[in-house]
Amino acid sequence: MSLDWQILEETKKKWYRKGLWRGILISIILATAIYLFSNFTNFSSNFSHIARININGIIFDNTKIVEIIDNLAKNDNVKSVLVKINSPGGTVVGSESLYVAINSLSQKKPVISLMGEIATSGGYIVALASNYILARQNTLTGSIGVIVENQNFSELSEKIGVRTDTTKSGKIKGGQNPLSPLDPLVKINNQKLVNYSFDWFISIIKKNRDINQSVLELVSDGRTLTGGMALDLGLIDGIGTEKEALKYLETNYPDFKGLPIIDIETPSKKFFLNEIINRISIDSLKFVPEYTNSLKLLSLVR
Repeated sequence: MSLDWQILEETKKKWYRKGLWRGILISIILATAIYLFSNFTNFSSNFSHIARININGIIFDNTKIVEIIDNLAKNDNVKSVLVKINSPGGTVVGSESLYVAINSLSQKKPVISLMGEIATSGGYIVALASNYILARQNTLTGSIGVIVENQNFSELSEKIGVRTDTTKSGKIKGGQNPLSPLDPLVKINNQKLVNYSFDWFISIIKKNRDINQSVLELVSDGRTLTGGMALDLGLIDGIGTEKEALKYLETNYPDFKGLPIIDIETPSKKFFLNEIINRISIDSLKFVPEYTNSLKLLSLVR
């Protein structure tokens, strides 16, 4: 009787050990599969291909995207990059950092910008860094300019009896107090900031687009344009989608014909939402479009 019991116990232990090792093996396989899937783009350097990245939403300074672009420039198997833009613009520094990164990339391999529903202001700055710009016929673009916004709740604060008392080292330190009437000195300083960044915006248009001064003066008022209008003015190179972008590559770089396109993961929309929340009430310049006057971005990054 005791012998049968011992045999039964030994059998149980064997099955337990087998089950344990089976579970460990399955866990390793699943973990490896998940890792390979989530990091697929890391293995894309093993063969020649065309990379595709997306610039969506409001643009902020994002070191992660810049790092991704820098890595594409270093990867010899990335033969070309498609930059899909669907952005109304964003902060000056955010737009500048993407422009610098993509401009550096475009000097090493052909970069084509594909404008989606909207690529205005800072979104257009991003496109300027590429070698070739395509848009839809009715893509919203343009909105060339810089804006600083300040909320003015001075009349409301006076009615309800709310005010702020501030001690500061200089008259315009801290910028405009939303509970006080607009300070002329702050307005003058803000205008200087706007003018400086606007001059930089215009300078990169001159550098990247062969357009005459009269056209530049026309679009410098901040007007929003359709893709067709932008093409007529020389602000973009053509009307089309990814299909036309690939035709452009095949014509100018025959060796790229048939290369696979690999999507490169960039920070999600959640990142941009978090940035908006984190930056409310933080003083900053921004490139913000009219968004066809249906959406006016309030001072998210004022």
